[in-house]
Amino acid sequence: MYKQRGFTLIELLVVIAIIALLMAILMPTLAKAKRMARAVMCAAQEKQWGSFFTMYTDDFEGSFMPSGVTGNWRDNWWWVLEPYYKNRALLCCPMANNPDKQAKDGYGNYGTWGPSWFPTPDKGPNAGITFYGSYAMNAWVSNPTFKAGQTAGSEGRDAGNLARYWKNTNVKGQSSIPLLGDAWWPVAWAEADDLVPEWIGQWEGTADDMAHFCINRHDGYINMLFMDYSVRKIRIPELWDFPWHRGYEFEDAPTEYEFPDWIKKLY
Repeated sequence: MYKQRGFTLIELLVVIAIIALLMAILMPTLAKAKRMARAVMCAAQEKQWGSFFTMYTDDFEGSFMPSGVTGNWRDNWWWVLEPYYKNRALLCCPMANNPDKQAKDGYGNYGTWGPSWFPTPDKGPNAGITFYGSYAMNAWVSNPTFKAGQTAGSEGRDAGNLARYWKNTNVKGQSSIPLLGDAWWPVAWAEADDLVPEWIGQWEGTADDMAHFCINRHDGYINMLFMDYSVRKIRIPELWDFPWHRGYEFEDAPTEYEFPDWIKKLY
């Protein structure tokens, strides 16, 4: 009778070796494809944020919210827009959505800005809600209304200068004015002369808010939503090329030679 012949040990090991080799070749490609897919999802989410800002400004005659510049976190964009977006998962880039990996703990690229930085309210419409995210709003877009003796807080230098704020959607050049982007802190009063961080997530030694966006979240880029609600990929050095506020002084921006090695190595 015919006797069926099985695999020998040598043949089995050869097959396993070939499979392992193919996996080693394919894994980096699959990982890159996964990162690219998440970057596309991030851009789509920021596009949704453009819709939420549109709904808000339509309801308030084109004006933006104060966004915390009055010193009250309840004025901030994620609090104020909550009735429009509902799903708090949209506060996070798909590459940075774990509240246990916070930027303050060293997770600069993929860390969140909460929840421990911002207390959970025990009363009011957001009572019991924990907020955390990985996007930041350009605070210069805000529409602050300061009272006598009130300041904008310590986050931004000269943040109390009301003439710098865009305040509403009735401005020219909306396609070049940043509104919201990948970041490790939720708001930023960026300036042209802001120091370039020596490492991702640098906090100590600088209050320069452009650093909030200086991360390598999408293979050398971040996603940025602009005031015309378009979304584009932005390289770190390009962050200094946009009019963040009405008095932005482009000549104070750093040159390519002033960027540290960790940024130069990305490109």
